[in-house]
Amino acid sequence: MKRIVKIGLAGILLTTVFCAGAYASTVVPKVFVHGNITQSTTAPKIIDGTVYVPLRTISEGLGANIQWDNKSKTVYVNSDPNFKTETGSVSYVNERDLAFNWIMAYDDRRKEDVLALNAPGFRTDIYNESFPIGNYNMASIIEMQPVDRSENTLTVRIVQRVTAEDDYNVKVEKWKFTFEGTNKINSVMIVPKSTQYLERYTLFPGTSFGE
Repeated sequence: MKRIVKIGLAGILLTTVFCAGAYASTVVPKVFVHGNITQSTTAPKIIDGTVYVPLRTISEGLGANIQWDNKSKTVYVNSDPNFKTETGSVSYVNERDLAFNWIMAYDDRRKEDVLALNAPGFRTDIYNESFPIGNYNMASIIEMQPVDRSENTLTVRIVQRVTAEDDYNVKVEKWKFTFEGTNKINSVMIVPKSTQYLERYTLFPGTSFGE
């Protein structure tokens, strides 16, 4: 009689473990990037205790460029699939410095420094007609990162803490700079469909902006 009881308890225990494992495999884990829950057409999964997340979802959430080479079955994250050798490094540094100086002058409301970097006929859709003379968006830039480059252009991902809007606290955009030579900027334009509006943004643990 005692033996039968022991076998019965073991059966119950195995059933419980199996059910718990089945439950874990059906739970869809939540994934946050920079404090915001990610949205993906392919849901994350838990397999054998490990969380698997779509690479594209995480990469794009971090502002990284991702490319898939079907022929070689290779994923490139912030990498050049046609990389051969370093080219144009000196011109990139010049363009980066111009763009960063312009961004910081814009963010600090230093009108003369912004104008000094603009080439004749300079164009932008970043600010309204009153800038740099009058008032404009009172956002603060908290992060900037170059994300793309071609001949005479540099695209920078901008994260702004917004204080004058009610519906969102953080705005993420890509700004495309075009250059005239090595010391002037021809234009700064928002990349179409690159703007994101977020409630919060985490730079690193302990430094988050928004609600």
